[in-house]
This record gives sequence, C-alpha cells and structure tokens, in this order.
Amino acid sequence: MKRIVALSGLAATLLLGACASPSGPSSAPAAPTPPATPASPAPVAPVSAAPSSQSPLLGTWEGKWTVDSMGYEGRAILEITGLEGNRVVGRATMYDTPYGDLTEAFEQASFDGQKLDVKHKTNAAYTLTLGDKDGKPRLNGPLTYNTDTGSYTGRLRVDKK
Repeated sequence: MKRIVALSGLAATLLLGACASPSGPSSAPAAPTPPATPASPAPVAPVSAAPSSQSPLLGTWEGKWTVDSMGYEGRAILEITGLEGNRVVGRATMYDTPYGDLTEAFEQASFDGQKLDVKHKTNAAYTLTLGDKDGKPRLNGPLTYNTDTGSYTGRLRVDKK
C-alpha cells in the first residue's frame, strides 16, 4: 500500500510538472512593450486682459455702515471679486446689525466707472461713488433698507485695502 501511495504521489508530481512546463522548443521572452506616451493637456486659450480686470474696484473694501434714523452703525466689508462688463460680482458683510452679522452676495450690481449700484435679496441697496480720500480709493454713498414696516436710510463708506 505504501508503494502505491508513493507511486501515486510521484505520478501526480510528474503530471503537474508536465502541465507547468512549456511544450515544444523553449522560446525567448517577448520584448517588453514600450510605455504609453502621456496625454498632453488640451491647449488653453490665452486670456486677454480686459480693461475691467484692471479696475480699481476689484479687491477688499472696509469701512462703516450707518442707519441714521435708528442710530445703528457697524463695520462693513465689501469683497469685489469680478467684473463682467458692467456687471459686478461680490459680497458684503455688515457687522453689528439688529439681526447680527450678515454676509450676502450681490443680487444685482453694476459699475459704470464712477458709481457702484448694488441690490441684495434682503432689500438692502446702495449706490456708492468712487472717490479718493487721503490718496486711497473710497466708495461712499446712500444706503437704504426696505422692510414691511418701512424704509431705513443711512450711509455706507468703505476704503480700499
């Protein structure tokens, strides 16, 4: 019995070895395939510098808002991030309002080279005139806030940072 098991093990080894061995004459290993050429990025169209991209309006403006009739006032920051023709892209943050600190994107805003006209979804609006104060650009003008109970008026004055 031991002899049959030993012969069976030997036969199995020879059989497995024969299956694993290549049949026929030995062949040389195949040449490696060359690496793939990396894809080149699509060409980028050059961006022309439009006159509006050089506008002094772009950037951060900091200052103060007031609502004269109510005696409210607080810090204000306008962040103007883009100009598309006359359309202005940005947001305003008004600190210390009766509703807390408010940050809101411009709903509609335009700039004609001298006046920035902004409207917000919250019914706040202002028209600021670009000027100069001590050699620094300044935006200054009336601020209105309309509610169901009435309209409130004041001023918004911010300097370029």
